[in-house]
Amino acid sequence: MGEVDMQILQRPDWHDEPRELAELFSLRQGSGTRRVRCVIYTHQFGFELRLLYGSNGELLRSQVCKTDDEVLTTGEQWKAAMIEKGWR
Repeated sequence: MGEVDMQILQRPDWHDEPRELAELFSLRQGSGTRRVRCVIYTHQFGFELRLLYGSNGELLRSQVCKTDDEVLTTGEQWKAAMIEKGWR
């Protein structure tokens, strides 16, 4: 068998509740006190990306993605948009 491609997301079984799977990226602004995280959650139709702000995890944005390519593309677009606004 060949190497496993770590870019392929394995969709877990859906159990009527979203579950956090992984953090796609994290960025800070200014001195580092303001933080956003892009987190992958389970979803009955695939995966849900959530852009969360601050320590309380305020939801800024959410999108359901049906494929691993869509997850990665969406995450890259969100990250690029945040970097353009001064996040690092």
